Amino acid sequence: MSAPRGWPRLVAITDLSSLAADVLTARLAKLAAAARPGTLALLLRDHSVGAKQRLALGRALQAVVRENEQALWIADRLDLALLLEADAVHLGEGSVSARVARQLLGPEMRISRAWHAAAVDGVSAEAELSEVDALLVSPVCAPRKGRAALGLLPLGALGEQLRARNRACQLYALGGVSAENAADCQRAGATGVAAIGAALAADAESLLSALELLR
Repeated sequence: MSAPRGWPRLVAITDLSSLAADVLTARLAKLAAAARPGTLALLLRDHSVGAKQRLALGRALQAVVRENEQALWIADRLDLALLLEADAVHLGEGSVSARVARQLLGPEMRISRAWHAAAVDGVSAEAELSEVDALLVSPVCAPRKGRAALGLLPLGALGEQLRARNRACQLYALGGVSAENAADCQRAGATGVAAIGAALAADAESLLSALELLR
């Protein structure tokens, strides 16, 4: 894939439970066209849909990112990431370790990992950090799935811990991110933000504007 190798500032996550595939693709295509090249990643998630539907959506997003010089990330499915020539794989809580993913995908594929703790604690956490290129930390700005919001100050402290252990690791804030708080997440030390609702909304350009990403 020919997408720029700089790190995106916004990761837009798919959600077929809230939008039909054609509407979702159209909104993400509009977002990708509005964002400066290399500043947006489209993350194909949607674990609950069948493999055929997920592959079809992946191919549609692949075309979108290629046309607009953005990046394609795939959640959990290493095979889909290879098939779609993705720029990154995102590993959830139930996925394989980053070390195993690295062995299977090679050194060029970027790997991100879901992260829900306010601190780096334990041997397993240290081992994961040595292999990942980015962490999607959640929830940061609003409670999610029974977890309390981390908040911006702990996000900054976590960023300092990460840089002490893996200076190349990027940090993304997820959970309650909106046009109103996205820039605050970056000021707290995040490389960028990840979003579902705000990124898929009809007025998602307001999120790009808040992050100063409009073309």
